[in-house]
Amino acid sequence: MFLLADLVLLVRRPFSAIRAIDARRRLTDGLVALTLSVTLPAAVAEVAALGPFRPPANLGSLPSLTAQGADIYARWVYMHRYVLPVYGVAISLVLWIAAAGLIHVIARTLGGRGDFAGLVKLVALPVALVDALLRLQGAAGAEASFSQLAGLVAVGVFLWQNALLVIATRDHYAISTERAVAAVVGPIGAVIVLALALIILGIVLAIMAQQT
Repeated sequence: MFLLADLVLLVRRPFSAIRAIDARRRLTDGLVALTLSVTLPAAVAEVAALGPFRPPANLGSLPSLTAQGADIYARWVYMHRYVLPVYGVAISLVLWIAAAGLIHVIARTLGGRGDFAGLVKLVALPVALVDALLRLQGAAGAEASFSQLAGLVAVGVFLWQNALLVIATRDHYAISTERAVAAVVGPIGAVIVLALALIILGIVLAIMAQQT
């Protein structure tokens, strides 16, 4: 349960918690935490896949082509709901390791002194626990107002995670906050762009498959 303990420590004392985690966590612990951070949301998604199909809300307010694409994509996701989380685990692991590698290269280029193994054990910050809870709430089909609140919480968790990555990079590589921001924002931005590109590609392919 070290992941839960780290989460509590990061909430209570985020600045000192990073240094404490860096000092006590071994590389094997970091790899276990990284594995848990990508498999826990996937496990919740597998449980949520047992529920019935729910079409996207407010399709009538969207343009016809957009509504058609959203509906086709939602049905495609539901058809592959059991296998997509498995693919998500593999893709998330690759993206996290790639992002850590880019952060390491940029931080070292900017004068940092840390090593890659030390960064890997810090990459798996325990926000996956919160992410899993948010996915569980979404799968439960909560009221719209609460779903909007959960969406805001998800954005806050994303920003908090990246702020923690900046702190971890700054402390581990002994560089300034400005250089840590430059090292983290670049790879994370690349990952976001790649993820959006994959989502758009999936929608396009789903529409093409539906029309043939």
